[in-house]
Formats: sequence, C-alpha cells, structure tokens
Amino acid sequence: MRRKILVWLLFLFCLLLLSLAATPYSKTADLALISLRLTLIAIVSILAVREWWRNRHGRQAAGSDAADSILRRLRRWYYGDQ
Repeated sequence: MRRKILVWLLFLFCLLLLSLAATPYSKTADLALISLRLTLIAIVSILAVREWWRNRHGRQAAGSDAADSILRRLRRWYYGDQ
C-alpha cells in the first residue's frame, strides 16, 4: 500500500513539473528535467561500465553477463530481498 502511495505521489509530482510549461517557469522546469535525466543516464552508465569492468577482469563467474548482475541487484533492491 505504501508503495502505491509513493508511486502516485511521484506521478503527481511529474504532472506538476510538466504543468509548469504553461507558466513563466517553463525554462527552469525544462532545465531541471533535462538535468535530472542526464544525471540518471550518467549514474546508470557508470554502474554499467563498473559491472563490465568487473566482469572483464574475471571477478564474475565465467559466462556471466554484466547486465544480468545489474538487473539482479536492482531486482533485489526493489523487492527488498537480501
């Protein structure tokens, strides 16, 4: 139930940001959203390169895929598994 509330709050926050396009703050909202997107892309890229680097240097099991490792970590984080 708590997760649904958080998702709805995030959705409403996004709608609020998108509605700023009709106000004098449209350029500020655009810059904020672009900055947020570029930051998220940079973080995901760094994590992917880190996993690729680990996999390339033999710290992962043979035949393991770096993307699979990232997806498993995200799945564990999302569902709260150990």
